[in-house]
Amino acid sequence: MGHEPSFDPDRNLLTLAERRLVFHCHHYNVFLQRSIEDALGEDALDVQVSAAAESAREMLQRLWSSPSPFEARLTQAAAIFGQNGFGKAELSELHAGGGRVRLATSHYATGWQSRWGRSARPVCHFATGFWAGALAAATGLAPERVRAVEETCAAAGGETCCIRLEVR
Repeated sequence: MGHEPSFDPDRNLLTLAERRLVFHCHHYNVFLQRSIEDALGEDALDVQVSAAAESAREMLQRLWSSPSPFEARLTQAAAIFGQNGFGKAELSELHAGGGRVRLATSHYATGWQSRWGRSARPVCHFATGFWAGALAAATGLAPERVRAVEETCAAAGGETCCIRLEVR
């Protein structure tokens, strides 16, 4: 499973699982997220979580085209999540039927607080979608069978960010 990102210096491209990786700082990402929220209102959360879930699921499925244990897949997903700067995920409560992912650190919660201060609601929409997509890919389930909700968020006063995942 040791798939690593690949850098093409001639084209200045970084890829993973045949998909380009693009990095943005927390200032850009939380401003983009807030712009989407301003434009879409109540639909913004579902749109952002769904887009992140599909992106993560599709990328991870490409990485996991050969059989590998569920736990190894989750470990690799957490490494990718962290290596891309999204935070440190703790997965001890996550299993094939669902559970929780706790973020010891969160790119979006930290970014949101540094830009706008405390939020009235959870803000880790990308992380929520990423873990829904990762669970779907790790189990081979259709993405619509995994539901994810951020229960607590550091940006909204939580001790940590906690994402609950349910398999339907």
